[in-house]
Amino acid sequence: MSRWILRLDGIFLCVAGGAAMASELVGHFFGVGPLAATRGSAHTIGGFEAHGLAVLIAVLLLRAATLAERKMWHVVGLATHLFLGTANVLFWTSFVQQDVVPVGIVTTALHAVFVIAHAACLRTPSLHR
Repeated sequence: MSRWILRLDGIFLCVAGGAAMASELVGHFFGVGPLAATRGSAHTIGGFEAHGLAVLIAVLLLRAATLAERKMWHVVGLATHLFLGTANVLFWTSFVQQDVVPVGIVTTALHAVFVIAHAACLRTPSLHR
């Protein structure tokens, strides 16, 4: 189960982060897509960087799924989703202002699911060998 959680998490972060980066790019430079209102905004860099880092963490988690020692990577996954989910809640008005509340609901819920999944993996005795 531990390997599957890391794989699914890596896939989620890669897909969601990559899609968000693409939306930010086309919204910022071309004024199209769900983030068209951010065209030319100096604030786009924060979201682009955060989503790019999510993609980088995804690559690490996908690699970690192949390792024998995975405990540390579940800590990384748990901390990543705790941080990202908390950021979504704290800055919920960003989803409202950009009219992407359904995306916010789904991603925030999935962050919570992965916090729980990584916590469950960390409680698994076989992971502590």
